[in-house]
Amino acid sequence: MADYTEIKGNRIQYLDSDPTLTSANEGQVWYNTATGTLKGLVHLEAWSSGSPLATARAYLAGMGTQTAALAAGGQGFISSTEEYNGSGWSNGGDLNTARSSASGTGTQTAGLAFGGTTGSPGSANVTGSTEEYDGSSWTASNALNTSTQQFAGAGTQTAGLGFGGYVSGNLANTEEYDGTSWTAANALNTSVRAHAGAGIQTAAVSFGGFSTTFTNATEEYDGTSWTAVNNMNTARSTAGAGTQNAALAFGGSTPPFSALTEKYDGTTWTTSPATLATARQNLRGAGTQLAALAMGGEAPGASAATEEYNSSVNIITAGAWASGANTNTARYGAMGVGTLTAGLIYGGYEASLSRTETETYDGTSWSEVNDLNTGRRYVAGFGTQTAAVAAGGNTPPGRVTASEEYDGSSWTTGNSIPTSAQSVRGAGLLTSGLVFGGNIGAGGSATANTQTYDGTSYTEVNDLNTARFGGGSAGTQTAALYFGGTFSVPANIQTATEEWDGTSWTTSPGSMVAERNQQGSLNSSGSQNSALSFGGNSGTTSTQNADTQLYNGTVWVTQPSMASARSYIAGFGTVSSALGAGGYGIPAPTRNQTEEFTGETVAATASTLTTS
Repeated sequence: MADYTEIKGNRIQYLDSDPTLTSANEGQVWYNTATGTLKGLVHLEAWSSGSPLATARAYLAGMGTQTAALAAGGQGFISSTEEYNGSGWSNGGDLNTARSSASGTGTQTAGLAFGGTTGSPGSANVTGSTEEYDGSSWTASNALNTSTQQFAGAGTQTAGLGFGGYVSGNLANTEEYDGTSWTAANALNTSVRAHAGAGIQTAAVSFGGFSTTFTNATEEYDGTSWTAVNNMNTARSTAGAGTQNAALAFGGSTPPFSALTEKYDGTTWTTSPATLATARQNLRGAGTQLAALAMGGEAPGASAATEEYNSSVNIITAGAWASGANTNTARYGAMGVGTLTAGLIYGGYEASLSRTETETYDGTSWSEVNDLNTGRRYVAGFGTQTAAVAAGGNTPPGRVTASEEYDGSSWTTGNSIPTSAQSVRGAGLLTSGLVFGGNIGAGGSATANTQTYDGTSYTEVNDLNTARFGGGSAGTQTAALYFGGTFSVPANIQTATEEWDGTSWTTSPGSMVAERNQQGSLNSSGSQNSALSFGGNSGTTSTQNADTQLYNGTVWVTQPSMASARSYIAGFGTVSSALGAGGYGIPAPTRNQTEEFTGETVAATASTLTTS
């Protein structure tokens, strides 16, 4: 039997610690003398949770890669499109024809959507509509020759392929697209719908679906005709990704809903040990056999689930919220500043009282410190755990102008803000702060006022473009961000984002994925190019949300949701390490729970092969 030296050409290294691990080390073996273990970097395959779609949807069209995917249309005959960047989903341009059960192929910047249904029931609503996506908007092109839904697709925007489908029965039709029009081609051997496709126009593969029953049939297309090849291991409807010689099938229905994953090497199918976390049908896929994306589906209702499949040496730990220690005082409408390991919350509302309590957070637990001089809720805040500001807010019977400074030990009353206001927002530090917006009157009267703070006094500067209150904030005195909020109660919730450059506010083209009011945000620890919004409401206190959105300086994208839907959350930290505390929820309004957010990480991990 050959030994390691004969196979690899060199002896096993003896190291006192594991080397820096990257994909370049795949297959390497070494002996760790400190732990007395033989280790190696081995190939792994697994699904990991990604950020959810902003709109839960099944029967959608999907296309692109794992880090640049597109989801369009879906059940309910919707037109909205979402773009995935490997981290989260953002809003794209709407389809011209709202539909479900369409097929998609191509890329995020050169996509193709075709077929589907614009209503139900009946074949009269099945469409042949074809649209091309350029990375921002859809343009109508020539229709399919045969209007079809539940087609499978392969290829590119200028060399597309559609096959199978359903009208009043299952179809075997094949059509080829040349970037302008569709041409009928040779049919599949088996009429099928709810199947998947992969590959290009001249080298495609069709697999799974429903014929007279759920099928495991696989066929390959050579640009002229289809040939039946080896079957999948499990008959089912399915989603897919990859190429003719390296395809991936995942999810679907056998029935019941399936989480299975199978790999095709151009000859045979192999069942993967990796399974979807959420078993579902009528989902869609994108990407390659080594790096795929599963989006949407039914589980059993419409799902927003997104999962990433990776076959590599890297272990991906998805971003997530986790429970932290409860605050000592349950409250909502408090303010937070600082970092995950050095945070501060103050003020708020509980038991019909505007609170004075102040608490510090050390990354593990909350500690009571000296109270505010003036109890208040919906207060503006900025600064750090040892140098913070509280400005404005509400102390019955109404809004106040009072401003206080915290030095790490106690609060001292300082100069007031110019206008009595609540739900004001802030950014910056104690000696260089910014406050903006706010509610200044009964019935939800909003202000666009902006003031700078120099550690002593407030100075009026240029206003926000849109008067509003209750939004989120992040950044510094010269580079701040304001997003969401409302200019009246309970309607008119905003998605608009404004950026402050030290002189004036500019409306960003990147609107929030979903409108939010009274959400948690990072205030002073976030930046103008890196902000987080979590929780909030959509117009009334009965519409609490748990979703999280991230701003990257250009667009907002979805992130993993909080465990608890709530608004009026005190938040602080960074986009990779944040905290949300307290808040208002349903059915128990006042909360003391804390959740901590950790962003996605990717790392290679050595496997122990044997122990000496």
